[in-house]
Amino acid sequence: MSRVININCNEDINFNRLKYTIDFINNHPLKPCEIQFVLNKPEGDRIDILYSKTQNEGLFIPLQKIFFSNDSGIRKHYINRYKHKDNIVYSVEDNQKEDGIFVEDKAYKFDIFETIFYHISRYEEVNCNNNQLDIHKRMKSGEQLLYRYNIHHSPVVDLLVLNFFKSLGFSVKQRKTTYSLTHDIDIIQKYKNIYSSIKSIAKSIQMGLGISGTISIIKSIVKSIGNPKNDPYYTYDWLFTEKPRFLKKTVYFVAGGSRKYDLYDKYYLKKLPLILAKARENSYNIGFHPSYDAFDDKSLFEQEYNTLNSLNQEKIINVRTHYLRLDIQKTFELFEEFDLEYDSTLGYSDDIGFRCGTGFEYYPYNFKEERAWKFKEVPLVFMDSSLIYNVCNDNVKCFEEKAKQFFEKNKFNTHIMINFHNSTFDYSLKSREGLKEVYLELVNMILS
Repeated sequence: MSRVININCNEDINFNRLKYTIDFINNHPLKPCEIQFVLNKPEGDRIDILYSKTQNEGLFIPLQKIFFSNDSGIRKHYINRYKHKDNIVYSVEDNQKEDGIFVEDKAYKFDIFETIFYHISRYEEVNCNNNQLDIHKRMKSGEQLLYRYNIHHSPVVDLLVLNFFKSLGFSVKQRKTTYSLTHDIDIIQKYKNIYSSIKSIAKSIQMGLGISGTISIIKSIVKSIGNPKNDPYYTYDWLFTEKPRFLKKTVYFVAGGSRKYDLYDKYYLKKLPLILAKARENSYNIGFHPSYDAFDDKSLFEQEYNTLNSLNQEKIINVRTHYLRLDIQKTFELFEEFDLEYDSTLGYSDDIGFRCGTGFEYYPYNFKEERAWKFKEVPLVFMDSSLIYNVCNDNVKCFEEKAKQFFEKNKFNTHIMINFHNSTFDYSLKSREGLKEVYLELVNMILS
């Protein structure tokens, strides 16, 4: 039997934001099919929840009126813990509190809707200041609330929504986590010519890899001469998996870039058609990977996008920016203008975890026009480089342990988008020995 949950709110708030949040809940994959949330339904058979500053005797959710206000002046927010049976849910509030109970005597103890909106809209990133940005103009992870409270390894929004349904008395079946697999191809081949080979040798000396490390580089160069499939970055034969059980598989390619952070060069487009064909043979979608400067430069974005589209067999609808560079308004305007349908930029650059509080795809929020964007965000949850470089300091054993812990912890009730670069598995680096085997084991583990 279908049940209508009516959210009754007569306060002076930004109703576009509340409606957006209710739409998110209604479309959440964990929602029991018999529930439908509505706003200010005038009559009919329904369960009423008062959403207000003032409590009544029925079901009640307290209105905080911070993020549903048009005043963005409040800068400091806190996360508080609330217990629901054997589970913990987290709020976003304007003051720090002792641990509490999620719902008691029909009254919820914090504003569920504003908490959800805060995370999925990326409110904190829209309202951050220049001091909170890193050198790449990204909001520093350490400035982001979930990261600061060290709860970014759990999908706090998905778990909050799940416990909200349960608290209303509905049965919610535990759902196995689903996975999407992606690859960023920033550079196709390591040794393209004599110059790049000499540069790799010089870099190994500069990095202090020692005699054995330099010899390993030289051996890989000799091995690659005349056979590009022996190149350390040519991992496509086993990286592009045939396994169909991923919800989605996407490969992101670049088509430009001239900054030191870009690895693109004139050889890239020459080699690209063969790699594109190999990806399509394994049922991958093709995605656009805008260069370092293209994230807020329309002419550059358009030039690179058109170049990549011309090489692909069909219009590209997936995007993820290089270095995860993102201006929440300007970059998203470009995505919408060029009719892109899926972005997966919203992930951490220096750790794994749920930057948006959810792993499921959803429509992000346009603060300028107070509406949902027309494309979907599929949050990036697990990226190889974030873990191997920034957390594990190039230690494969550490990578394996932390990856397995993360996937084991999140086996249920979310979605995890995974990203592995082809260059991560560089066999010429002794520090990467065994990483290929770890990757293949992880793929088998999460799909078992």
